Amino acid sequence: MTGYGQAERHIDDVSFSVEVRSVNHRFLDVHVRCPGRFASWEPLVRGMVRDALRRGKVDIYLGVRETGRFAGKLSVNRSLLKAFLEEAARIREEFGVGGEVTLRDLIGVPELFRTAPEGEDPANALWPEVEDTVRGALAMLIEARKNEGERLKAIMRETAERIRKMAEEIRSLTIENRELAQARFKERIETLSGNAGIDPIRLNQEAAILVDRLDITEECDRLRSHLAAMETLFQDPGSAVGKRFDFLVQEVFRELNTAGNKSAHAGISSLVVEAKTELEKIREQIQNVE
Repeated sequence: MTGYGQAERHIDDVSFSVEVRSVNHRFLDVHVRCPGRFASWEPLVRGMVRDALRRGKVDIYLGVRETGRFAGKLSVNRSLLKAFLEEAARIREEFGVGGEVTLRDLIGVPELFRTAPEGEDPANALWPEVEDTVRGALAMLIEARKNEGERLKAIMRETAERIRKMAEEIRSLTIENRELAQARFKERIETLSGNAGIDPIRLNQEAAILVDRLDITEECDRLRSHLAAMETLFQDPGSAVGKRFDFLVQEVFRELNTAGNKSAHAGISSLVVEAKTELEKIREQIQNVE
């Protein structure tokens, strides 16, 4: 599900900012980005997200602005500086390249200047504040996802109600379906037998067996049960409803498909197609619901 959350915190000489975004995804996929010197926070933040969410592609961005003691002490990588100057001198001598190395040139050398923290590791010292900030951003995200979920719930509930009405129409046609299947069977047997004549008792027995195989009463019963379970989830979803709802959608589709395959009634076949079309709308939405 989609959503956005952000939080900021300022303590002493440090400022934190956290942004978290989520988009639809069938599973939980978490990406955390934070300043390199605070890389130890990444697994901790990822764990917080996994405790709070079950589905979605989640991106978290952590920003830290430091001053004072946490900004650290600037130092020079002397071994790298020495190697750089020696190589510059060799290039001038070997290739006749003129010019002198200036401070401006040195500033552009990666990793030449380093900031080392004074005292304890700031990642450990600042984590409790960062944890609270992340928790605040996640709370905002969860509220946004909850609001979207309520909107999706209303849409899916209306769709499920349409499917329930179609299922009841299908049930009301089961007797006609049975009679129609029996009549078609008898008509076909009489056509194939021609004038040879057939035992009417045997014909009725065979017709009864066939009709029993084509009866969709049980499918209608299970369909009613699954749709009632859906309504229960709408009323009291609890936690992590997505996978349970996805299972019910699969079962409803199975019963509709079986009823359509067994039906000899054009009205039932038409209703099954329409109900499966409506069910597909729920299936697409439920993949994004936690």
